[in-house]
Amino acid sequence: MTELSPKNYYRSLEPLLDRLTLAQGPNWAELFGRNAPLELEIGFGNGEALHRFSLAEPDRDFVGIEIAWGSIKRALRRLAQPPRANVRLVLLPAQPALGLLFLSQSLDAIRAFFPVPWPREDHDDKRLFSSAFLDLAADRLKSQGLFQLVTDNQILAYWVMEQADSSNLALTLEEKPALLDTKYERKWRAQGQATFFHIQGSPIQGSPKQEAPSPNNHGLKIMRPTFMDQLDPANYHPRGQTGPLTVLFEDFFYDPAQMTGLLLTKIVEERFVQQFYIRIVQLPDGRWKLSPAISGQALPTQGVQLALELAASRV
Repeated sequence: MTELSPKNYYRSLEPLLDRLTLAQGPNWAELFGRNAPLELEIGFGNGEALHRFSLAEPDRDFVGIEIAWGSIKRALRRLAQPPRANVRLVLLPAQPALGLLFLSQSLDAIRAFFPVPWPREDHDDKRLFSSAFLDLAADRLKSQGLFQLVTDNQILAYWVMEQADSSNLALTLEEKPALLDTKYERKWRAQGQATFFHIQGSPIQGSPKQEAPSPNNHGLKIMRPTFMDQLDPANYHPRGQTGPLTVLFEDFFYDPAQMTGLLLTKIVEERFVQQFYIRIVQLPDGRWKLSPAISGQALPTQGVQLALELAASRV
């Protein structure tokens, strides 16, 4: 068996949250084994800032979210030297992660360092820090919680400040050295950029808050199974939908001996993509029950519930 080099691979998966934990809605105090200030870093890249912050402040707990496995792998290598218990990593896009995994007024800080700027005017829909996202951040932050964004890109900085004008965050913009010593800071400094754009602030006191999610499910939707009275496997062709919330049914497999089917399903909601199987099984009373095939395979979002309903009703 070939031995994996620690230079090219992670040393431990311990900080990485598994899909089942996410689907159930993480209780951060239980996961970290204590009640401590909780910080979130959005898009941690290769994990340099997360590594240093978590070592420098052992009395605080840190969650990092990323969408690239390569970034997760590099961060895991750093977090293993030395190992520490105050960091968890999540492989998930920022908007669903912030909305689904954190309760209202639960975070002491939300940070983002050198996010992708998407600098052109027609990139507005690709930028993360819209007024709606800033409102979500304001809701998840404690009343004196800190929102911090550092960027090398003036266009992005000014755009975020424009978005903040109609949000529940009070933000200020200052141009100064970054002093974070991350990969992209070093890259831009090597090209002659001496100062960067620092945006930070806190929720506006007395601003309208979004309705806090139920403490029973940590902001995740409770899935309801759906049922069909009849199923003809040879002629089962459920119809999905397209639009802001897209549901696609891609393939159907049926085992007549087990009287069980698997429906391959893809959901796209707010740029968050999930692909999973819906299990369709006949009950003793003759009805057919539809539910996600594997518990925790899909995060229970609005799109997953809609897919179950469409699969049951559109034949």
